[in-house]
Amino acid sequence: MKTRAGFEGKKVAITGAASGIGLETARAFARRGAKLALADVNGNGLSDARRELESAGGEVKAYVVDVTSAEEMRAFCDDVFHAMGRVDVLCNNAGVAVGGSFEDIGLEDWEWILGANLMGVIHGCHFFYPRMIAQGGGGHIVNVASAAGLFPLPGSIPYTCTKYAVVGFSETLRAEAAQHGIGVSAICPAFVVSGIFDSARQCTPSAGMSRQEATEEWMKRLRRLGRTPDKVAAAVLDAVERNRGVVVCFSEARICDLFHRLSRRAYGAFAARAVVIGRKGMEGK
Repeated sequence: MKTRAGFEGKKVAITGAASGIGLETARAFARRGAKLALADVNGNGLSDARRELESAGGEVKAYVVDVTSAEEMRAFCDDVFHAMGRVDVLCNNAGVAVGGSFEDIGLEDWEWILGANLMGVIHGCHFFYPRMIAQGGGGHIVNVASAAGLFPLPGSIPYTCTKYAVVGFSETLRAEAAQHGIGVSAICPAFVVSGIFDSARQCTPSAGMSRQEATEEWMKRLRRLGRTPDKVAAAVLDAVERNRGVVVCFSEARICDLFHRLSRRAYGAFAARAVVIGRKGMEGK
């Protein structure tokens, strides 16, 4: 593996590393000489990722972990520190999605997404952050949020809720962590080509296309726009190198973020109109 300067010998732990943004982030850190501890609930995908990175010369340890479980995240942290001695960068990336109108979303769906998207980040920081303080030498925590954590995204209230929480959590922890020389970044990309759509729960059915057809069409559109996870991975490394706080990825996310910050009232009217248009489309009208 041909490496670039910047992270030689650094120890990097990444959750949700078997695919998508997590895997691309692992590849990017490996190319820069980092040693990796990868976690994912998907054991087969994790094994494939480990073999790929090791065959390219990377140093990789892999752990099957469910980030919603405090005990599994505690064990992951213990195992990583035992094996690697320290952690210089923690990437809390694992996440899931729930879509649909609020009235169609069940409490079990809320529990599922809160467990992965919010508690997964909290578990990662709860166990790793104190040990990063104790080890000395600074470090960095990256929490992968979403552009949905910056402005309302109708049709995905649970997802938006969790990502807003991750952004607020990250910005607040950043202020505290600075006292220990530890940076904290929240990465907020627009939609990208990712396996998150495969496991997503769509609680409000749509007319016309099947769920699989709609997902495939959406993936094609994202690829045409160049919304690929490697670009988010590049933003992650840049955030660590430059100690950036909230990082907004892709033009549409930056435009909507600016629109929302300039006028919440105008954005709210725009979002309400989008709901009307979206529901007509779902009903095939």
